[in-house]
Amino acid sequence: MIDHLNDNIGESGATEAPGATCRTVLVIDDEPIVRQSLEILLETYGYQVALARNGAQGLAAFRRIEPDLVLTDIVMPVQDGIETILTMRRERPDARIIAMSGAGPVGNSDYVDMARRLGANAAVPKPLEGNKLIAAVRALMAAEPPTFPHARAA
Repeated sequence: MIDHLNDNIGESGATEAPGATCRTVLVIDDEPIVRQSLEILLETYGYQVALARNGAQGLAAFRRIEPDLVLTDIVMPVQDGIETILTMRRERPDARIIAMSGAGPVGNSDYVDMARRLGANAAVPKPLEGNKLIAAVRALMAAEPPTFPHARAA
């Protein structure tokens, strides 16, 4: 679940969407409550949102809609986030990807650090904090498209 989801809802109930945009964010997460919470949060800030339940569905959506940014969980059934990130990076080296995970450590590093090393532009731990997540989304959207020298077109 996302903490601070309603931080920008005023007393009147109206939402402020500073920097509203029509850019598309693909959210890939196996937890329905996380997908729904992220959809509400991102739409509040003016983003169009596409949803997928696992990495395989996420890759299909990634290829079909070519989102401006991807938010993907790491630990999911069917296809995990690491494999998903590696495939996205290989197919679109300039893709903007934020990895997220609540899973524990693996050896001496944790999943979010591993995702960053393997191609995610940013990584955030769960439980997600709405303000920090939106800041990461905005920063990546504003940045020049990244390229990874080790990634190559499919």
